[in-house]
Amino acid sequence: MSLIVLASGKLIKPPTTRTAKNDEPYTVASMRAASDDGDVLVSLIAFGPAGRILAALGAGDALCVTGRAKLSHWAKDGQERHGLSVTADAVLTPYQVSQRRRQINDDEKPLPSGREAVKPA
Repeated sequence: MSLIVLASGKLIKPPTTRTAKNDEPYTVASMRAASDDGDVLVSLIAFGPAGRILAALGAGDALCVTGRAKLSHWAKDGQERHGLSVTADAVLTPYQVSQRRRQINDDEKPLPSGREAVKPA
């Protein structure tokens, strides 16, 4: 069973880009997401544009991902641990949000000579 999730957090270490058997690149990373019960480890894999965005990030960078997820569990030091494995369809960073906001604000500025700017639909 898989879920569609939206998760946000910070990367634990720099992402790694690899090449699949079909010569297509993909990126893997680990993210720490906060929850009511403590932090959750989120393992990420992303292809195409989402993979390129993920690959450009570094350890400690904030991000938000959406995609299909499966619950995962493993044992470490004799304790059972739980997390999520997410195949990311989209990756969004604070930088992208600020760029989009700046673009929207620029689009709403009045034009020279007193003409009114047309707001995007």
